[in-house]
Parts: sequence; structure tokens; C-alpha cells
Amino acid sequence: MINTVGARFRLATCLLVFSLLALLALPLAASAHEESVFASIRLYDGIEPTDLAEADRITRQGFLPLISESDGFIAYYVVHPQDGQLAAINVFESREQALASNELAREFVVEKLAPLLPNPPRIVEGSVDLAFVEMLDGMAHGDVNSLHASLRVYDGFAAADLAQFVSIVEDGFLPIMRETDGFFGYYLMHDDAGALAAFSIFASEASALASNEKARDFVAENLTAYLPNDPTVVAGRVAVAVLADHRDGANLINDAAFASLRVYEGVDPADQAEIARLTTAGFLPIMRASAGFVGYYFLPAEDKLATVSLFNSPEQASASNDKARAFVAAELAPLLPNPPTAFEGRLAIDYLAAPIPSEALADVGQLFASIRFYQGFDLSHFDEANELAIAHLLPALQELGGFFALFALNDGEDTVVGISVFESEEAALAANETGKAFTREYLAEWAPNPPTGVTGQLAIAALAEINMGENLAGA
Repeated sequence: MINTVGARFRLATCLLVFSLLALLALPLAASAHEESVFASIRLYDGIEPTDLAEADRITRQGFLPLISESDGFIAYYVVHPQDGQLAAINVFESREQALASNELAREFVVEKLAPLLPNPPRIVEGSVDLAFVEMLDGMAHGDVNSLHASLRVYDGFAAADLAQFVSIVEDGFLPIMRETDGFFGYYLMHDDAGALAAFSIFASEASALASNEKARDFVAENLTAYLPNDPTVVAGRVAVAVLADHRDGANLINDAAFASLRVYEGVDPADQAEIARLTTAGFLPIMRASAGFVGYYFLPAEDKLATVSLFNSPEQASASNDKARAFVAAELAPLLPNPPTAFEGRLAIDYLAAPIPSEALADVGQLFASIRFYQGFDLSHFDEANELAIAHLLPALQELGGFFALFALNDGEDTVVGISVFESEEAALAANETGKAFTREYLAEWAPNPPTGVTGQLAIAALAEINMGENLAGA
């Protein structure tokens, strides 16, 4: 039926783009009571088919830099149906930002595109209720022409219980979309005037058209009480697709993510299981309930213990350290005799692989981690080092098999921390050698000292639901 609205891999602003390539991919509905994400859809008709290519060119060169640099920008798509129509979809973090983008679009059309878009658009704007984007294997930024989309706009939307409606779509229809060959993305949004829009994106025209049939069947069986009227359907090739850098598919963490890393030494290996038990029962609920929580990893390794807390802001990350200190003092002091070495910083690389089912995440026995500390690092070259890591280290880690996540941060002084997570111990150990080889080849001038680190099986792995891949909206 319907379609919907979790790197930071830098997206070139003027890119013709398709940075849409893999938005975080694990599920979530934005709260029906929180306008954390807002979308605007503009439908133009009466366009000469021969003018579409020129409209695309002008949009890419002139409008993309404007909209992609706008405050709160998340995503922008242009879809070309086959009948003289054009659909433009943009997604922002707030209502005000989305409405401002409409003004921006209106001014740009008047100034640059008026002869090509003779009729005023129909505009549907409102809150995003679902957002899901999933990596397509083998796709690159230049593959935008291989994408096709279907936009369905329903009038007379009647949702006395919006949360229930979203739950039906998320639990029943989204899995159908994800199982369709070439699925790329799905956005669902509604306005305050009885309109609901579903936008789905696929690798092929056949899949996009098939999604309409599946939507019709699903609505007929499950949603006629909410959607009594047939939709207006716009389907066609995606001519423009651009995503904000922090929404770039594989990256599940929003662009303000910070990390706090604590390493305890002198831990009795016999106490590790009890520490994990107490942490799971007592501390993990505290972390999950903390504002801005993104993720938490707990790594026991012989006489060391490393914990990684991920949050949306430095204040929240620092607050997690205070909570950890208080919990250790109250519950774990006899088991952790030495104060930890702490590192805090903004995540420069935060990459999660294609989604692992939440039930698999519960089985932390399948996850192993490697944490590497590079001391004496010349941080004036940190950004350059990150670019090299994304280009060379990340693919090498992915080739090891069972890759789950990669994080990188620095302490603001002279230490860089790299964290990689895998499904096997062999891959985690191999990641250390891969990291060392990468450093020797590309970073030797800036990282003169060999890394020290901790490698072992994760005893606890927790991710905030909103950062588990499917939900791209971010709250």
C-alpha cells in the first residue's frame, strides 16, 4: 500500500546525487504526536515531455545546492511519470523548515523554470509517519537513473487513531515492500486536511508498478476504514535523488552523534560475567532511558573492560559518564578497582551495516568487537584520515565478512579511537591487522605509534530503536 519517511559520509552539495543510497535501515515510526520530521510533495502537470531533461539540468545545477544546504534538510527526490507530470518530494526535520523549502521552490520555479512548468503545483505537506531506506547492493552515486518510484496520494484520510494506522502499515505493509525485488525506500506522511501520501522507491520500473498492485490489495484488505477513496498515483523514473550526508543509508546515526568510551583495567576475568549481569539489569535501563541515547556496547577482554556509549550530543555523552560513575560506585566498585581511562568525542565515522534483526541483536554472543587506540596522532589531519578510512579501510573491513559496524572518534588532544564490530571473533581479530596495515600504508606520517587495543566478545550490545536502520526520520 503506502510508502514512507537513523555516516556521516559527506555528500557533495551540488551532487546530482543519489546519496540516498542506504539510509539507515531498521524500523521505526515517528511518533504520531511528535513532528520530528515533515515532508512536502509538489505535483506538477502539463509539462512537455521534451522539457523534462532541461528541467532536471536546471534543478540539479541551481536548486539542489539551495535545498541541500537548507537547515534541517533530510532528502529530496524528483520523479518523472510518463504523462507530462513531475513530482518533487522533500523531507525536513521540522514543519517550518519544510514550509521554507516550499517558498524556496516557488521562487526558484518562478525565476528559472516558469516556461517549463506552466501550471501551479498541487501541494501536500505534513508529518512523516514512517521512513525506511535500504542499501541496494552494488549501487553507486551515478546509478540514480536506475531508480523508479511510485507516489500515491489518498484524499479523505480518516485516522481517529493515527498510531494504530501507522502500526498496521509498519507491521503489515512495510515487510511486503521490503520483500519486493529492488526495494530501496518508503516514506509515509499525512497532512491536517485529510490527505495521506505514500512514496516508495525501487531499482526497477516493474517493482515500482508492482508496489501499486500490492498497495491496492493491502488497502482493500486492511485499511478501507482509513482510506475510503482510490489514490492519485504518480509513478516513474527518479530523475533527482539527494540525501543529507548523515542520512546516507548505511549510516544509522544522526549528524550530532557523540561517543563516550571508558576502559577499565585490572579487572578479574572471573568477575566479567557478574559485571555484565549487573550492567544488563541495572545500568542498561538507565542508558536506554537517557535523553539522546543511540547505542551502548560492553566489551570484556581478559583483565580489561571497555564500554562505548553513543548519544546525540556531547552533553548527553558526558552525562552518561556521570551516570556510569555513579553506577560503578554504587554497584560495581569491588569488581572494578581502578578508575577508567575515558575518551569522549564527536563521531567522525559511524557506519552500521545493512540491518540485523532486533532478535539477532539480542544474541550478543554473535558479536565481537575490536577497539584500537592511536596515541600521538596529529589531529590536524584527522578529517583527511577519515576520508582515507572511508575510501580504503571500510571496504577492507567489509570484505572480512560478518561486518556490523565501524566507529571513529578523537579525544581532541592526541588520541584517535577506532571501533569495529563483527559477527565472528576471527573477523574482529583480522580487523586489527587490517587496521594496522591501513595505518602503515596511509597514516604513518600522522599516526607514528602502533595502536593498542582491546578485542573480544561483546557481552552487551544495545541500540536505540530509532537508530536500528529502518527509521530514517530521527527523533
